[in-house]
Amino acid sequence: MEFAAPIDRIWQITKDIEQAAAVGEWEKAAEFANERSPLLMSLSAKQTGAALDVLKQVHAIDTRIAAVAQSAQSALSAEFRSAMQATRNVNQYQRVAQF
Repeated sequence: MEFAAPIDRIWQITKDIEQAAAVGEWEKAAEFANERSPLLMSLSAKQTGAALDVLKQVHAIDTRIAAVAQSAQSALSAEFRSAMQATRNVNQYQRVAQF
């Protein structure tokens, strides 16, 4: 599908990022973000009012996604630490049980 302007494509990719993040598909969200980044960087400083409104919405969505990503990272880190502790506990049991 062709988009009328880069801002339209930026908006569509942002919505794709938002959807991927909502279902925890962080790798896909990162792929979309990598696709969108050059488009954002190619924008000129002069934009129409409508384009600026879209960019403000993009920024708001990105801010929300960043907060969700931070929370997901914290949860995964806690889960990892718990799994590592469980592994240490099992190893300790196996050492003791062998005697």
